[in-house]
Amino acid sequence: MPPQPLGNDTFVHFHKHDEGVGFRGQHGFRDGCLMFLGIPLDLRNSENIRAAVNTFGKFQHWVEDDPYMVRSIVFASFPEDI
Repeated sequence: MPPQPLGNDTFVHFHKHDEGVGFRGQHGFRDGCLMFLGIPLDLRNSENIRAAVNTFGKFQHWVEDDPYMVRSIVFASFPEDI
């Protein structure tokens, strides 16, 4: 897509997530962003989120200072769909 104007002299470029040199680190896996909804606040910490993500992929990091407490944005590697 061509650049999309976002505001004062700001543009957004959209790229397909798996195209380009070096965009896939390991064959069969992809890096992505996951959004978990409704995690209880007393369980919303790195240790518990890591344990949940590691059941199906590899936890990288999460956005701890997200102002919306109902969601947790997690960056992880996980198996590609077959």
